[in-house]
Amino acid sequence: MSWTAIARKDFQDASRSKALWALTALFVLFMAGMAYVFTLVGDAGAGELDTVRLLSFLIGPVTLLIPLTALVMAHKAVASEVESGSAKFLLSLPHTRRDTVVGKVVGRSAVMGVAVLVGLVVAAIVVLGLYDAFDAMAYLGFSVLSLLLAAVFTAIGVGLSAMTKDTGRATILAAGFYIVFEVIWGVVSMGIHYLLNGSFFPMGTPPDWYLLLNRIPPSSAFTTAVYRLLPGDYGVMASYFPDSAPFFLSEWAALVILLAWLVAVPAIGYWRFQAADL
Repeated sequence: MSWTAIARKDFQDASRSKALWALTALFVLFMAGMAYVFTLVGDAGAGELDTVRLLSFLIGPVTLLIPLTALVMAHKAVASEVESGSAKFLLSLPHTRRDTVVGKVVGRSAVMGVAVLVGLVVAAIVVLGLYDAFDAMAYLGFSVLSLLLAAVFTAIGVGLSAMTKDTGRATILAAGFYIVFEVIWGVVSMGIHYLLNGSFFPMGTPPDWYLLLNRIPPSSAFTTAVYRLLPGDYGVMASYFPDSAPFFLSEWAALVILLAWLVAVPAIGYWRFQAADL
């Protein structure tokens, strides 16, 4: 399959340009640094340092850094090839436009995956050395979900890139996606609730449809899956992730949402790229 050649070239180009090493250094400093910082701020009156509390602490920073990094790295993947004219050469080889999109998704996801994985491994070493308890299964689950989140946002970036021939527009699309789904999506939910109920915020326990709507953004689906994975009670967050929730609010539904993003945006990007006149 020729998409593998494109993916391999993308990964090798990242290695040669030092992009892979820079990303890896970023995530090592971030993951290991956050694990160390938690030893300074996380034990105040809370007993022993343990992995589960660290992972709860990491959810917010991870859902900020991984999406931004992945979108920055991937949003010009296809558009830059078209804009520079190299896409014509690429497609003159035995590669189809589908191979291009799939290969870019796989290659750049591999770059992100290596960087995130090395960061998680170094952070685990810090935890083993400084913490009182290490929950290997919780840490493994968090690591797998973090890698999936990185792949999802990389795929979204590539898909958005495939929708346009211009890198400037690709940047606008990526920024717009992030702002809508990661910054102001809560406002959308509140607006719909206002139209249906006459108030911006649900009183008492939020209705199931409101919770589902708020879990559509990829980082929110990731957060749902992580909180359902972690043992214990996390105060106010527990009411948003109850064990009695219907299936469409479960961690499995959250995984379905993540996988839907992983496939849907590149598929739409391919559809637009397939119809584009290069």
